[in-house]
Amino acid sequence: MKVRMIFGVMAGMIVVLAALLIISVYPSKPAQNDGTILYRFDKKDIRRVNEMVERHNEGKGDYLMLIPPVIDGGFWIYDVHSDGKKITWTIDNSRDGMSGERGKTVYSCKNISMQEDRDSYRYTLHQCDDQGDKDIPIFSIPKEW
Repeated sequence: MKVRMIFGVMAGMIVVLAALLIISVYPSKPAQNDGTILYRFDKKDIRRVNEMVERHNEGKGDYLMLIPPVIDGGFWIYDVHSDGKKITWTIDNSRDGMSGERGKTVYSCKNISMQEDRDSYRYTLHQCDDQGDKDIPIFSIPKEW
C-alpha cells in the first residue's frame, strides 16, 4: 500500500514538473513580431528601418529582412546584417521571373544613411568593398505606398 502511494506521489510530481517545463518553453501568448521581417512598409516598418540605420551608426548590430510588396513580377528580398562596424546588404531577386539577371548581389559596407525627401525615404550605402568612393543608393520606401 505504501509503495503504491509513493509511486502515485512520484507520478504526480512528474506530471507537475512536465507541466512546468511545457509552460516555460511555450508561452501562453503568441510571441510578438520583433520587427525583423518587414513587408508592409507602413509607418511602423519605416521607423524600424530607420532604427536599424541609427543602431548601425551608433556601433550597434541589427538584422532586418525586407520584402517589399510586389508591383510586377516576383519578390525581391533584402537581407540586411549589421555588426555596428560593417553592414552587409544582400539583394535576392531570384524569385522575380521578370528580372533580366536573377540572383543575389551582396554589398559589404562601412556606413549607411537615410535621406528623407517629400515623397520617400532613401537609403544609401557608403564606403563599400570593391566600390571605391561610389555611394550605392540601395533602397527607397515611398511615404504613401
